Amino acid sequence: YEEGLPWLEELRKYLLANIDFTDRYLRENAPQIRLIRPEGTYLLWLDMRDLGLSGEDLERLVTEKAGLWLDGGTMFGPEGTGFQRINIACPRSVLEEALQRLCSAAADISSGR
Repeated sequence: YEEGLPWLEELRKYLLANIDFTDRYLRENAPQIRLIRPEGTYLLWLDMRDLGLSGEDLERLVTEKAGLWLDGGTMFGPEGTGFQRINIACPRSVLEEALQRLCSAAADISSGR
């Protein structure tokens, strides 16, 4: 605890960079999925309501089509319908793969596949 400040500062920089990366990636590859910028966490809310899916269909998109396990917004109450929560406290390569899978699945929905 006495010598952890440099590590903590580097971690905070890395997490902020992952937030920025996620925001940019979604804007460029799936503008129908919007990031809700966090105030102080590495758990990001993704607003996926523009995909026009029911809660059940959204869960299926994330788990079956994208092969991801995110926190469905409905677990936090009815206000969470259409939202998913993703943990970005991971290596950038893992985050990029998850976002690629998610955007690819969303593109399939948008194109009717």
